[in-house]
Amino acid sequence: MQSPFETIFQIVTHTPLWVWPLMALVVWLGVLGLRQRTLPLWRLAILPVVGLLFSVAGIGQLPRPALASVTWLAALAVGLPLGLWLGRRRAVRRLDDGRLELAGGWFMLAFGLSIFAVRYALGVVFGMAPALRAEPAWIALAGGGGGLVAGIGLGWLGGVGAVRSSRWMPRLAWAPAVLVLLVVASFAGVIALSTPGELPRLAAGDSLPGSDKWNPAEIPAVRRVAARDGAPLTYRLYPGSVDRVVVLVHGSSGASISMHKSAQALQAAGATVYAISLRGHGGSGTVNGDTSYRSQLDDDLMDFIKATGLTDPKIKRTLIGFSSGGGFVLRTASGPNRHAFDAYLAISPYIAQDSPTNRPASGGWASVAVPRVVALSILDGLGLPLFQNLEVVRFATAARPSENRTPVYSFRLAVGLQLSREWRAELARIDRPTAIVVGAQDELFRAEQYRPLFGTLNKHVVVEIVPEFGHLDMIAQEQAVAAVALLWRRLL
Repeated sequence: MQSPFETIFQIVTHTPLWVWPLMALVVWLGVLGLRQRTLPLWRLAILPVVGLLFSVAGIGQLPRPALASVTWLAALAVGLPLGLWLGRRRAVRRLDDGRLELAGGWFMLAFGLSIFAVRYALGVVFGMAPALRAEPAWIALAGGGGGLVAGIGLGWLGGVGAVRSSRWMPRLAWAPAVLVLLVVASFAGVIALSTPGELPRLAAGDSLPGSDKWNPAEIPAVRRVAARDGAPLTYRLYPGSVDRVVVLVHGSSGASISMHKSAQALQAAGATVYAISLRGHGGSGTVNGDTSYRSQLDDDLMDFIKATGLTDPKIKRTLIGFSSGGGFVLRTASGPNRHAFDAYLAISPYIAQDSPTNRPASGGWASVAVPRVVALSILDGLGLPLFQNLEVVRFATAARPSENRTPVYSFRLAVGLQLSREWRAELARIDRPTAIVVGAQDELFRAEQYRPLFGTLNKHVVVEIVPEFGHLDMIAQEQAVAAVALLWRRLL
């Protein structure tokens, strides 16, 4: 193990040579500021401008410049009034020729060394631990450190210079801080106050036809495996052919039991069916309606395949999902895990809010807190996955949270279940055998729009329309589930 002296020696010897002349210049300018001087304002501006340029250059070297820019601006807003206050404490007299007679002080030396120290310290940290460059907290720290130094320098320059001849300069220095506070307050208000509205119960999305007549003895018991975080992933098993396996995904607010009739039809067609409950539903995970991070459903699916022994290459695996679960099927078929299955089948799938297949509010089934979604998406895009446990979607059901029902989704669950904002490009790159089937009388989605949409985006995706059936009919009515099972056989 290296001693502290050896570590310091290595840091110094690996420092680029140009750093030392720069440090000498900074110290020299700072020492000049220790005594009273008479000089033009432009010379006084050298170090503050150097601090500004170095901080801006530092942003461009970080992997997430948007996040660094936000923290840079916030820190700049804090540093400007602080620097202004420090500058106004310095004794300054404006001469007739426009030059400034400035009392000596320690500010320039301390400020110059702070420019050097911030840049040098970050360089050492990122050099010794390169992985930290990709960490949001360190990116924010790097941007904020540069912004604070730049703000103090510019504020100080305004305090000792133009402030003496103009009353609006102090107000200008405070303006960025006030603006940032207003933006932050508005953003916080949107996140806190925008919630999904209550909806009247929608039978077309909430009442599974014929479920009251199911034979309880035919419904398999709930089984469990553990995800990578130790949380349970629940499912129901319908045994069939050992080399033909279907992983079956329920729709929004549902659980594995809602796919009972679909599972039976696929089992009768020769498949072994694993009807799963996604995390946040049906006892999977730890919190009803929530996950721990956006891509956790993707990870859970891979964990489930491994835990149940479905990775055997002799097994032909198909992922089938209904409604929001159908959207998850398309998300998987177009994503990094697409090779985990041999084929994909989406039943009446949700595509996206702006898809031509979607009716307004999904036909009255879903209420979305759009302002909150936008605000949280902006934060997420900046590398700040904050407040993602907040509710953003409420469904038109009178059911309360339970083992079989999930009436409200968090941001990270809702986003992790869907295709992204680039859904057109994602659907276009699906390269595995994939089919879509939808009832012609679907109340939540526009059945007639699926063929034109995929005819434009990906002609290899098969689209079938089943006459006369509505949304929930596709997983409950005998003829509809039989049509799905037949399409599965054809797909393989």
